[in-house]
Amino acid sequence: MKNILTYILAVLFFLPVKADGLQLFGSRKSSEKDKSSEQSSRDQSDDMMEDFTSSEVTTRKNIESVIPVKRIPSGWVFRDELLAPWESNLPAVLSIIPDTTVEVVYHDDNRTTREGFVLPIKRASVEFQYTSRLTHELIMLEFVNVDFIYSTTNNNDSHFILQGITKKVKLKDTGFPQLASSDIIKHKVLMEYGTPKEFDGVWHIYEDVNSTYKVRELDERNIKVETKSLKVTDKLEKAIQDTYSKQGIEYKKRLMVQGIDI
Repeated sequence: MKNILTYILAVLFFLPVKADGLQLFGSRKSSEKDKSSEQSSRDQSDDMMEDFTSSEVTTRKNIESVIPVKRIPSGWVFRDELLAPWESNLPAVLSIIPDTTVEVVYHDDNRTTREGFVLPIKRASVEFQYTSRLTHELIMLEFVNVDFIYSTTNNNDSHFILQGITKKVKLKDTGFPQLASSDIIKHKVLMEYGTPKEFDGVWHIYEDVNSTYKVRELDERNIKVETKSLKVTDKLEKAIQDTYSKQGIEYKKRLMVQGIDI
């Protein structure tokens, strides 16, 4: 009887402890689960934030990439139509100019090479005017004779090729609101051609593999635009190098002596 009573008391003594132990273990497990769930939720939130930020940047870049950027003119462009590409010869361009009274001006552009040779570069220009509803334009088409450097017999008009274009645009009185040069730069040049390759404080400069395109404000009502062919310029430099460098002179002498019998 005494042994039974002792056993019952021992059971009653250990039962609460075991129950508390089970309760404490169960509580700790539940707490760890809550912490794990909270950490997982936080990680998912961070991932969603990163995904959203990345998606936002990508979307912005995609939006910017689909904005059409106008190509730099690759010759004489009139009202978005290419009338004469670079290297068009003088007679062909004259046949396109609407003003039949234009005069071709020829002049020599003297240049001294590294070797000390002074050579005349044959140039020609044609100037005419165009008036629209909002502007008055003075357009100059500039030509150069690269073939003359190789041989002085190449001196007719067909050897002069289009190299550059200079335009002076004057804004008319438009009443209210009055257009200003800054409006043309902002709404026409920057909007259509995008961010320039360079801005030197005066010129907005654009460039691609074929051309350079420069725009500047002269004053509140006047703008100047200069476009030039890089390929024609390179062709001119190559002709000078081929003909007037030491190597070019030696090569030309070898060609000349081939016709001499000794």
